[in-house]
Amino acid sequence: MKVILIIVIIFVVLYYIGKNKQKNQPEKKNLSNKNPSFQSKLSSIEFPDRINAIDWHNQKIQQGLKTGNIDLANLSYAKLHESIRQQNVNDNGEFNGILKVIEQEYKEFREYFQVEYPEQFLPPSKRKKKKTINSKLTELIKTLGEQSHPEFPLLRKEYAISSRMPATDFTEWIVEQLKEKDYDSLFAFVSEFYLGKDKSREKELHKEFQIFLSKDYKSLIKIDDQAIYEIQAFFILKNGIDDFNREFWIAKDKESELLCKILSVYSFKLNVQSFQSLILKANKFLKEMRKETDFWKDYKDYKLDDLKSEYILNTKTNLANQLKLIPSGKRLHFFDFTTIYTYRKYWNGDSSYKTRGYGINEIESFKTISELGIFNSANTIESLPEIASKSELKEKAESQNFDIKKSWTLKKIIENLSKTEQGLSFLNEYVNETKILEFKDELKSDLQIIFKYQLEIKKVIDLIIMK
Repeated sequence: MKVILIIVIIFVVLYYIGKNKQKNQPEKKNLSNKNPSFQSKLSSIEFPDRINAIDWHNQKIQQGLKTGNIDLANLSYAKLHESIRQQNVNDNGEFNGILKVIEQEYKEFREYFQVEYPEQFLPPSKRKKKKTINSKLTELIKTLGEQSHPEFPLLRKEYAISSRMPATDFTEWIVEQLKEKDYDSLFAFVSEFYLGKDKSREKELHKEFQIFLSKDYKSLIKIDDQAIYEIQAFFILKNGIDDFNREFWIAKDKESELLCKILSVYSFKLNVQSFQSLILKANKFLKEMRKETDFWKDYKDYKLDDLKSEYILNTKTNLANQLKLIPSGKRLHFFDFTTIYTYRKYWNGDSSYKTRGYGINEIESFKTISELGIFNSANTIESLPEIASKSELKEKAESQNFDIKKSWTLKKIIENLSKTEQGLSFLNEYVNETKILEFKDELKSDLQIIFKYQLEIKKVIDLIIMK
């Protein structure tokens, strides 16, 4: 042991004398096929027990430096370092001095030739963790094609990243993973959707995700399993897997109303007593908010007595069953067609910003809804006041040399164009280029029943939001 220490001391002295002589030499950073000026002094060290392997690596270092094969030298340095490191572990740190000398020379070698430590020779604890790509998520992204943002593939390319606008209706895919209990694929989606490329809080998000999956909605509500999956998908897509600020979702025109529309095609029963803790949470929130702003003063406290044990949707046609057949994003798109407060006879597939915020591809969704058998095709001029915009119709008419006055309303533009054969031809061409649907008369009464049902279940959904 004393002999080894003396050799190490002599080596270090000689090493630094040599290093000082090299200070005045011009710095050489480029790799070269010629004999480099960098010199290794490791041959002067008396290495420990694993002599054959260590000598072999040392010889390869000298060979690489002599021939200019820097890759060979780099790999051999790494192998030598790992051999000494392992020997030092086996001998309880007996070769700490030698290990430090090797590490110092190898560090200067890498800096001189601007090369990295080969990762395959690093101890496992220091290797970079390879990012695993989930195959299901990869396939999902492939199906989006040009719909998705080039940098954030689950988001819609026409909108700012900050809007968090989904590229399409992902509910069907999410529900599929929930049914299969493929939570790894589902979290890969959540991580990409919530975090994008910045994975700095992925561990924290995963904990939130695990807590979210543990929530027992079936203890609150007895409903079709598909509806439970749709509730979970809703929370995921609305960035609500944690309960931070979710209380605000009960406000007018907020997320609770969207969930009401999604669930308004299902009858269900409640375990009323299980809602008590949610009522306390909701009322505590309202009490605090009433102190902050008058906005909440008209919101009444929730009471257990306000809840019924059973909510039955009594419709006479197959309308509700047809709407169950489509994913919840497309269902929300259908409810953009009309509401309890306004009624339209015709629809061209336009959508609200709130529905787009949940996720939808309007063209695909409109096609799916048109095939449910609840609409008729209606390419008629009569539909124009409900499906056309003044600016678009005016622009197209003026492009074909029609004189359209700026003060004319949409109705006035249609009336004046209808007075001539040329104008009528233009209007018919306009509606024929646009796919227009007319809601079937025999389904209107059931649609109104569904709208009233949405109002009836609103308090239940508000409280589920608090879960």
